Amino acid sequence: MVSHSRLVVGLTYNLRGESMEPFGTAPPREGHDAEFDEWETVQHLAAVLEDLGYRCVLIGPLPALMERLLRGERWDIVFNLAEGHHGYGREAQVPALLEEWRIPFTFSDPLCLSLCLHKPTTQLLLRQAGVATAPFAVVRQPHDIDEIDLPYPLFAKPVAEGTSKGIADDSRVDDARQLRLTCTRLWERHGQPAMVERYLPGPEYTVGILGAGADARAVGVSQALHDQRATPFLTGRSKRDAPGRPGPVRLLQDTGVARRVAGIAVRAWRALGCRDAGRVDLRCDDAGEPHVLDVNPLPGLSPTSALLPLQWESTGRPYRQLIARIMASAEHRLPSSTAPMPASAAARRAGC
Repeated sequence: MVSHSRLVVGLTYNLRGESMEPFGTAPPREGHDAEFDEWETVQHLAAVLEDLGYRCVLIGPLPALMERLLRGERWDIVFNLAEGHHGYGREAQVPALLEEWRIPFTFSDPLCLSLCLHKPTTQLLLRQAGVATAPFAVVRQPHDIDEIDLPYPLFAKPVAEGTSKGIADDSRVDDARQLRLTCTRLWERHGQPAMVERYLPGPEYTVGILGAGADARAVGVSQALHDQRATPFLTGRSKRDAPGRPGPVRLLQDTGVARRVAGIAVRAWRALGCRDAGRVDLRCDDAGEPHVLDVNPLPGLSPTSALLPLQWESTGRPYRQLIARIMASAEHRLPSSTAPMPASAAARRAGC
């Protein structure tokens, strides 16, 4: 592994409130920037990278990355936070471009990011790997509802969204009429099919994970806390109404439940080929059996509100050490020191 001393680290990201103009004329999805970062998070991460001994260069979103690459700028490695704007492959766009230019980057590769964003594909692959998921159907048009052979209650959400976008009070449905109304809302507001799955009434957990393959390890387990008298699941609105604050969660100690949930999450992480850091969400059925809901290989890193940093710091370890561990995992993909033109030298040649 190449020493990180003064390696040039590019930082790619999308900011909340970012203009859509460079990304074409397609209308934004409802709450499209909920997954994007606050400027304070980007600044804090850049300062941590500098403190760790790297030279950090702020790049920004995909159009800025494209322009700078075409100008001849290069970086030894890119710390990628960019979520993208459009399509099922939006989280993979920056990594795919970096792969073409042979620049290493943090977190998972384009294939993994695309697979994990599309929840039905994620579930099919996990089932094949022997990881429990809830039975589901994909509803693309109204007559698909008539073909669903799953017992009510059901749960409906967009096939490819994060941060609970599309999940609302009407996501849990008790009959075909309610299901039709909810699917119509999802089609109209998110422009994509709905994923309809068996509703799991048990507790919900999130597992933070570091590493890749055999080296992947759970770093923390948290349980989502919901008011069972109101909506017993987290909605997109509840997240938007409380920006910059952690959701209602309880960090679990090293208990039998935590170890069991963490073991399932790590199996899912390895089965999908995720790497460096991320989260796995699970929920239990009425018998207490955990099922994987979602795998997030591009985690939020806000030091005040993102679950992975909060899980990490709950054991007394500083945020700085979490970023160092992510970089150490990614640096295994750096080219050897015998490469003819280190990216740092190319960056200096370009006047960066």
